[in-house]
Amino acid sequence: MTIKLRLFLSNALIIIILLIAFQFEELIEKDDLELIISDIEQREILDKSEAIAFAIYKDENILYDIGGFQENALFDIASDQESRHYFTMDNTALYSISSGDYRLYLSYEYGGEENKIKGYNPPFPWDIVIMVLILFVAIWLLNRLVFKSIVIPLDILVDGVREIRDGNLNYRLRYKRKDEFLNVCEDFNEMAGQLQRLIEAKKRDDANRRELIAGISHDLRTPLTSIKAYVEGLEKGVASNPEMKKEYLRTITKKTDDLNHVVNQLFLFSKLDAGDFPLSIETLDIGRLLKVYEQNVTTEYNERGLETTFLNFAENVFVKVDSVQIRNVFTNIIENSLKYGNQENNSLKIECIPRGEEVKITFQDNGPGVPEDKLENLFDAFYRTDGARRNPGQGSGLGLAISNKIIERFGGTISAKSPSNSGLIITIALPIVGGKNETDSYN
Repeated sequence: MTIKLRLFLSNALIIIILLIAFQFEELIEKDDLELIISDIEQREILDKSEAIAFAIYKDENILYDIGGFQENALFDIASDQESRHYFTMDNTALYSISSGDYRLYLSYEYGGEENKIKGYNPPFPWDIVIMVLILFVAIWLLNRLVFKSIVIPLDILVDGVREIRDGNLNYRLRYKRKDEFLNVCEDFNEMAGQLQRLIEAKKRDDANRRELIAGISHDLRTPLTSIKAYVEGLEKGVASNPEMKKEYLRTITKKTDDLNHVVNQLFLFSKLDAGDFPLSIETLDIGRLLKVYEQNVTTEYNERGLETTFLNFAENVFVKVDSVQIRNVFTNIIENSLKYGNQENNSLKIECIPRGEEVKITFQDNGPGVPEDKLENLFDAFYRTDGARRNPGQGSGLGLAISNKIIERFGGTISAKSPSNSGLIITIALPIVGGKNETDSYN
């Protein structure tokens, strides 16, 4: 049974019950004596014969008597009955009518069929029938009005559920009425949005997982293949003199180091991704930390062909970081610029500036940059731009992904942009905190 039919039947039943109760109440509230006299007049039997006896009782007391009414066996039977009844015994008939506290008795002694009191059939209640019909029409109109405000929103909601079920996660309900369904539709849209974000996140995770597996396979297979080739060369005597044998062994050692670096980076990334890598968070002066870092690395990178310029505008600006891991982040970004920057005149500008409630550290190189459509993948595990995958010895493809995880653990963000002819710009934003140094972990 549908909701519509249930509501219609329940409304109809309520109306019918009220109608019956109203009719019963109306019957009781009538003037009882008037009802009795009217019923007697309709029968026109008082003047038919002297064999008629008539009496009116209130409760058990007689109020009026005509013809010497006698209480007999029929009277005892009729007095226990309600409403209207007709009884006969031998040649005596008793007609009983009750209304409220009053009861009327007609006793008739008859000798033949012609004098027998006939049953009384009240007129057909057309007024009640018409009233019922009017009420059913009113119920039908009322149901239409109610269903219009219920069924239409339900249809909208059902359509939305079917769209989501069929995979259309962009579908949203459009409902503007200010009623109870507005909150339901808004919650549905929020649920659809959350479901869409979860599925999109799962798709990204699946894609990243495939890229991770492919990256691991490639970065492990390449040095292993090289190591195998050099070992076979040694076995077959390709390295015919001691100098060649030393060169082969140095190459094998370097490839083994590359493998070890990939495994260590992969282990670090997996621990950070699972949130299991322990960090030693301290309140540090970021300007001072960066100044010490500059002093330690500038000479090394200049010798390796990368000219670094530090612009440090942070003074007494404190952040909560792990001093070791924040330096690892700086190193990962600088190594990335060293490998993929301008090989003829490679330079990197590092700038640290407080902005509002954050301190921003930017790294800008003069390399070829990264295409706009690939910037969002720059911090994915094992992601490298065009051609870089051909030389895994230059990097594991995990450096920026690890840096992203570390900065997230610090409550900050890391992002990249590549303006035209301006190389690659990587920006770290860390929240500024109050306080003072908790440690001297700057070296």
